[in-house]
Formats: sequence, C-alpha cells, structure tokens
Amino acid sequence: MNTSPPKSRRQAGLILALIVGLGAFLCNAALAASGLLLVLIRGRQLSPLLTLPIFSLAVTGAGLGLPLAWQAVAGLSGWPSRRFALPLAWGLALVLIYLAALVGGQAVLSLQLAPALTLPPFHAAALALPPLLLLWGAAALAREPHYTWRQMWAGLGGAFGSLGLAFLIEAVLVLVGIVAVAMVIAVTPEMERFSHLPTPDSPATLELMRSLLRQPVTIVMLLVGVGLVVPLVEEAVKSCVPALAGAWNTPSVTRLFLWGVAGGAGFALVEGMLNAGLSTDAWATVALLRVGSSAMHCLTAGLTGWGWGQARTQRKWPRLLLSYALAVAIHGVWNSISGGMAVLTAALDPGALQNALMAIAIGLLALLTLGMIAALMALAKRLSTRVGGVT
Repeated sequence: MNTSPPKSRRQAGLILALIVGLGAFLCNAALAASGLLLVLIRGRQLSPLLTLPIFSLAVTGAGLGLPLAWQAVAGLSGWPSRRFALPLAWGLALVLIYLAALVGGQAVLSLQLAPALTLPPFHAAALALPPLLLLWGAAALAREPHYTWRQMWAGLGGAFGSLGLAFLIEAVLVLVGIVAVAMVIAVTPEMERFSHLPTPDSPATLELMRSLLRQPVTIVMLLVGVGLVVPLVEEAVKSCVPALAGAWNTPSVTRLFLWGVAGGAGFALVEGMLNAGLSTDAWATVALLRVGSSAMHCLTAGLTGWGWGQARTQRKWPRLLLSYALAVAIHGVWNSISGGMAVLTAALDPGALQNALMAIAIGLLALLTLGMIAALMALAKRLSTRVGGVT
C-alpha cells in the first residue's frame, strides 16, 4: 500500500518552508539593519555587546533562512535532492575550524584586537559548528538512504518557527514571573528598603537581586521555571518539526529521528548565537558550555522525532508520550544545573564554598554533555539502515 502523502500536501509543506525561509531572512535582516542604524544614529562606540547580536541576526537569517527558501523553490520545481552526507575529512576539518574559532575568538578578546569587529566571525563559527557537527555525526551513523540535503535544510530552518513560538510563550511566562517576584517583594518585610531603586545597574539593585535569590520561594520558582516549564514548552514546539515532516513526507522512524535532530540543531544554533552574545566576560567558557546545550537540544529533539516515527509508522502513540517525557526530563536536568550556577554566582559571596559548588556543577555539566553526545550517537547507530535498503 502506498503511504506517501498526497502531492498537494507536500507542495503545501514546501510553500510553508518558502514562507518561513524568506520571512526569517527578511525579519532578521530588518532587525540587524535597524540595530546597526540605531548604533550609528546615537553615535555609540562599537563594542562586542552591540556587534555580536547584530551579526548573529544577519548570519542566522542568511545562513538558515535563504537555504531553506532555496530548497523550497527547488522542491516546487521538481529538482531532485541528493542524500545528505559529508566526507569524513570535511567533518574533521570542521572540528579544526571550531577549535580555531574558540582560540581565535578568545585571543582577539584578551588582546583587545578590535573585538567589536573581529570577534563576530569567530563567534558565529564557534556557536554554529557544534550543533551542525552533531547533526552530521547522527546522520552518518543512521545511514538513512532517503534523508536528503533538502530535508536537512528544512529541519534546520524549521527551527525558526519553533524558536519564535517558544519565544512568544516564554515571554508571557516571564511577565507572569515578574509579577510573582513583585509579590514576593511586597510580602517580605526585609525587602521594603528596595521599594525605590535608582537605576537597574545600581548597587541597590544588585543587592536586591542577591537578596531575592536567597529567598527559598524565589529559588523554587526559578527551578520550576527553568527546570520544568521551559523544557515543557521548548520540547513541545521543537517536536513540531518532525511532526509536520511526517505529515508532508513518507515517514520512517529513522528519517523523523533525523528531522528532529536537525530541528534541535537549528534551535541550538540560533539560540546559542544570540544568547552567547549577551556577555563577553567569559566568552570561551560560554561557547564551550553551548556544546552541551547543543547536544541536549539535538538529543531531546531526536527523541521526540523518534517518538513521532513510532506513532506514525506503527501507531505506537504511548512511545511518543514517553519520548516527550524523557526529553523534558533531560532538558530539565541540564537547565537546573546550569541555572543553579547562575544562582550560586549571584546569591553566594565569592569564596571556597562558591568555588567548590561551581566546580561540582561544571563537572556535572561536562559529564552530562559527554553522556548526551554518546546517547545521541548510540541512538542513531541503533536506527541505522543499510544504504540502498527500504525504509
């Protein structure tokens, strides 16, 4: 029996991909141009904190949006797409480029070699390559014969939709959190002295933040937020990529797993480039930590992609729910540890205790990173199919 979706459904998917790709490119280009124009009009001195977000917006829009739009046009025109694969030498070359970007980026920062202009290219390479390398590794081990370059770009670019949806949902939740924090301040007597704060970066404001982070209710709200609510939202929206792919393409478990990994890689790439550009105090450290975030996003999205594959090909819907729950748990553990590091930095005074707890947290994140990479590759290997076989 032919299980291929109708041609009209595939064309609708390609049209949506074209709209998302062009929309992402134009939106990011407009935001980057507006940011640059605002800097020039105000006559502000260029710094990495200004140029990194502008450059990241431009690069992600052009690097993911335009290829997605082009692949959609090629699909609508009936042009074939080759199986996604890269020679081993190319993959190793990308690893070397990533290491060079880390060293070069930290060098221009430490030596102050006009970092506002020289850091952005290193930043883009250091933050974009880890998720792309993880996707390449998973696809190489899975050996899915019908997973094409077009599907790879569609998965990467589809992350714009999931990231935008996650941003809208989380923005609403942040507003709710701000209201909750205001209520904590109102009902806590020792917070009365903070009722009028001069400026956001004043010592009084910093003291308020430290005092809030020492409140048990604040810590609980933070852990629930980053460890449960955010994973629930982001894993749900990331799973939209393999879900739609299964509706518009002939589904197979391995292929939907790779669609999920690609969606997670795109999500991690855009999120990483934007978030890591908010501060340059420990740029190389943050870039290294983003390797773990990339592994987490790729693994969890791959798990839900596998779940969608089980549901669509074998009608095993409980496996989809199980994969989603596992993805949320992994995401929650990662966020709780990394969020805990931020709490430790802000709430505790510098000293032996803070250093010891930070070292433990970093060690846990390193072990978790290695475990997630191993799990991703092991799952891809388990799903591997013989090239030329039937999916």
